[in-house]
Amino acid sequence: MTMFRSARRPRSQWRSRHTLLALVSGLSAASTVLLTAPSARAAGPSRDECIAAADDGQKLRDDGKLSAARDKFVVCATKTCPGIIAKSCAGWRDDADRDMPSITFRVLDEQGKELIDAKVAIDTATEQPISAKAVPLDPGAHVAHVRRADGKTTDENFLLRPGEKNRMIEIHFMPPPAPVTPKPVPTPATTTVASDGFKVPLLGWVGLGVFVAGGVTTTVFAVMAKGDESDLRSRGCAPSCPSSDKDSINTKLLVANVGMGVGIAGLGLAVVTTVLANTGNKSATTGSAGTMQSTKTVQSGGVSALHVDASPSTLWLSGSF
Repeated sequence: MTMFRSARRPRSQWRSRHTLLALVSGLSAASTVLLTAPSARAAGPSRDECIAAADDGQKLRDDGKLSAARDKFVVCATKTCPGIIAKSCAGWRDDADRDMPSITFRVLDEQGKELIDAKVAIDTATEQPISAKAVPLDPGAHVAHVRRADGKTTDENFLLRPGEKNRMIEIHFMPPPAPVTPKPVPTPATTTVASDGFKVPLLGWVGLGVFVAGGVTTTVFAVMAKGDESDLRSRGCAPSCPSSDKDSINTKLLVANVGMGVGIAGLGLAVVTTVLANTGNKSATTGSAGTMQSTKTVQSGGVSALHVDASPSTLWLSGSF
């Protein structure tokens, strides 16, 4: 009878096999780490890229371009960048987020009704539908180009300051201006006043008064001069009478002549104004201040055209001869 015995391995062989398996596993893990380490390093920016991003971000921030500066600070704030650079960039990124303004738009039609189907393009950006979400935007001057669903457009200029958050920009579509109609210039109303018979105007009465006064003056001083002359002749001193007596007579004669001239002028004024007041067509024009002005035109003799403008306070004569 044949006996089969199981072959048992010595303990030393089992230990050798376990040691080999552990060594293989360790080498495999080490190779995995060595292979994945370059990939991990390649996922982040290099040291030079971190420094360049930090420098560019600061320049953009100083120029007021906070959006582009923030993108640079995000790059240099990664953990793969040197510690001092990453820490500084993280702080600058937070500052950019704090100073970055944001806006929303509200579009109203001509009646003040809000339009929710309008579209807006900021500066040179692509047109986007109106949204209630705030849009971050760099500080400074901007222009919003708004287009309604019916095709009407309008522009709105606005200025953003650092730190303004959720600022509402209202854009109104204004109605077209109403046409301006020029106001008619009022013309003076002209009415024809019928003649009310013969009358003597005020200046006529003044002229008559001057004529009477001049006639009385002439008569009185002429009579006085004649009496003085007769007195000298009766004394028999002519023609060698004293000069004082002769000067007195000459003075009286001069006054008499002046009075005659004044009287004749007054009579002429009375005649002319009376004739003009009762001859020709009279037209009355009411001016803007309610003053009545009368105008007459007379053609006679050597006067081809004589115009007189009379009002309660003035008399103006003009004509061509």
